[in-house]
Amino acid sequence: MPARHSLQSDGFAVVNPSLGVWMRKTNLIRMAGFLSALLLLSGNTVWAQQLAVRPRPSATRSLAYNANQETIIEGTVLGYSAEAATPPIGAHVLLQTASGTMDAHLGAASYLEANHFSLAKGDSVRVVGTSSATRQGSVFLVRIIQKGGQSLALRTAKGSPLSRAGARALSPAQRSQLASQAGPR
Repeated sequence: MPARHSLQSDGFAVVNPSLGVWMRKTNLIRMAGFLSALLLLSGNTVWAQQLAVRPRPSATRSLAYNANQETIIEGTVLGYSAEAATPPIGAHVLLQTASGTMDAHLGAASYLEANHFSLAKGDSVRVVGTSSATRQGSVFLVRIIQKGGQSLALRTAKGSPLSRAGARALSPAQRSQLASQAGPR
């Protein structure tokens, strides 16, 4: 039986018309797969470029505690906030010092409460810590705070907040060392 030939619009003869339909479908599927892969790759390239443009976390977060630049500041409490609106998160105290007003970060308010340490407007305090820059300005990161005969260590010597399970994570020797640095409560 002779093969049936048909002439397509592009001038090529197809031996079996059903074979031509199958080949067209196969080519469409291949082309769709290729275009999908191309779209995925170009999307990943754009996403990677956007990640490269983002600032590094270390560039945006400059709350590093530098123990070599520790200072002692005395002042009067102008205001206390258990949760401040400005970073870093936690309790802040606004102090009136000899050189002006200063925002001081104390850590978690729950840590102060657990250690029976409270602050009120007009209290005279002495703080040991270091100044650090944020996007909103400068903040003083308090390591030790003293009020009257009461003293409380808020950070380790390296500046890690004790409010984040810090006291539980310290060895007994480290706890006694911090207690001796802070003085009597």
